[in-house]
Amino acid sequence: MIQKSIRFFLVGVLSIFCLQVQAEITTLSSAINKSGRQRMLSQRILKTYTMIGIDVNALIAQQQLNDAVKLFDTQLAELIAYAPNKAVKKGLDKVTRLWGPYKAAVNQQVDREKALDLLDTSGELLSACHKVVLMLTDLSTTNAGHLVNISGRQRMLSQRMSMLYMYQSWGFNNSLISSQMSQDKNEFKGALAELTEAKENTDTLKKQLRKAKSEWRLFKHGLDGNEKKPIPFIVNLAGDKLLKRMNDITGLYTNLNQQ
Repeated sequence: MIQKSIRFFLVGVLSIFCLQVQAEITTLSSAINKSGRQRMLSQRILKTYTMIGIDVNALIAQQQLNDAVKLFDTQLAELIAYAPNKAVKKGLDKVTRLWGPYKAAVNQQVDREKALDLLDTSGELLSACHKVVLMLTDLSTTNAGHLVNISGRQRMLSQRMSMLYMYQSWGFNNSLISSQMSQDKNEFKGALAELTEAKENTDTLKKQLRKAKSEWRLFKHGLDGNEKKPIPFIVNLAGDKLLKRMNDITGLYTNLNQQ
């Protein structure tokens, strides 16, 4: 029964996002949210790819990979249709150019020898997506737009840290991966503190952020665990739980900005 519940949770994480992104983008805060979600998807796609490689919930991971690719395609089309100026359009053109080869690579059979190249490619795509988020955030006239960006980036960090852990479990544990993991942990902690102190927080947001803090502690405990006995299944579960929480929080900031 417990395993069945976990399976439903794992499958449901992306389906929750799919329900939220059916409508066209009509507001700047929604554009910031969705462009920020593209950052997360760039890392989630590679995380699920590595999970297949190390045979951790491989069937579910394949479904999640497929769902993430479809969602990235859908949101990219929505963002292109919404693009408010030439700079954003140019930024999305670069995302499109990088997305094509990346999408083709992850849709092929998992290959450990290509894993490090994919890590570099995912980083380039993430950087391009992040620049689009920043351009859209700069157009916002309220601090809530900034909060949508920061909380949305937490979603990406949850998936990148999970992905890096999967790489370590796969036998890749070079200094660059270790350094990025350490950097991400510090960034997540700092951003969570910034969000917690935001004067815009409602009672609902304060409650959700307290839960996020507890979930972050559990996730970090897994990430910091004994390297000789990796626990990728548990780390992935904790990371996805944190991802869902931060997605809910980002949605609350998005609605706040629209008001």
